[in-house]
Amino acid sequence: MRITSKNLDETVELNLKIERQVEEHIAYIDKRLIKWRSLPLEEQAYEILKEYNLIELPIPDENWGGAIRKFSSGLTVPVINTAQPRLYQYFIYWHEIYHLTEHEEMGSHLEDYEITIEFDLNERKADYFASQMIFGRHDLYDYYLSLRHDDFLVNAAHCMKSFKAPYKAVLIQLYQIAKKNRNESLQQQIRLYFDKHWSMEEWSAIFHEYALDDSLMKPSLIINLNPITVAIREQIEAHPDVELYQENLRVVEKWAGKYSAVQKELKEHWNG
Repeated sequence: MRITSKNLDETVELNLKIERQVEEHIAYIDKRLIKWRSLPLEEQAYEILKEYNLIELPIPDENWGGAIRKFSSGLTVPVINTAQPRLYQYFIYWHEIYHLTEHEEMGSHLEDYEITIEFDLNERKADYFASQMIFGRHDLYDYYLSLRHDDFLVNAAHCMKSFKAPYKAVLIQLYQIAKKNRNESLQQQIRLYFDKHWSMEEWSAIFHEYALDDSLMKPSLIINLNPITVAIREQIEAHPDVELYQENLRVVEKWAGKYSAVQKELKEHWNG
């Protein structure tokens, strides 16, 4: 379900229905984060993803943030689009972690545990999990009310910077808390701005103007295919006579060449 100003209330109601399951999953993930507690939140997520053979590629598609891919070898890996702004990547980290670990958590329950196969609901759970990992330990609502800028967009930018969260994620979380606090004025303002779209360049300009960290609105453009190449090279070493592994390596090397060209083009764009 694509979230718009018209179904914001429906989204909030759905969040409340799945809240218990998402809180349980957060508690499950928290146990894995103990050894990384000293790291910033986005780096904690990155460490979990590395355990699942994270792949990073700059894919020139502003609507595609990441996915879980299963290769013919049976290897299941998260793929993150590094052509997205960094703070969008950070949100996708947690979204994909939910998908990667959902079945693991269910296996840890002795009793029957409900799992949904409904795509939209599962995606909402992943998004809500991501937002609660980012906002759950801090009060976005109080922070927003403490801001003194007259421009709603500038206030939103400060929230995005401070919580390292995407625009829509900030607005949905803020709307949910405003509704709980019966702040109709803020709800109305969020509905007014919710469907508007600004490019990475426009956001970057706003961040720069207000001395915010504008690197958050720029892509990292990282290429990381190491988990695949390492796994294939191990198979080649163990089975030097099997041509399939050599062919797989050539395919991955072609991917590396292709995305290196994309990376160069995007770097030239961002460097002017």
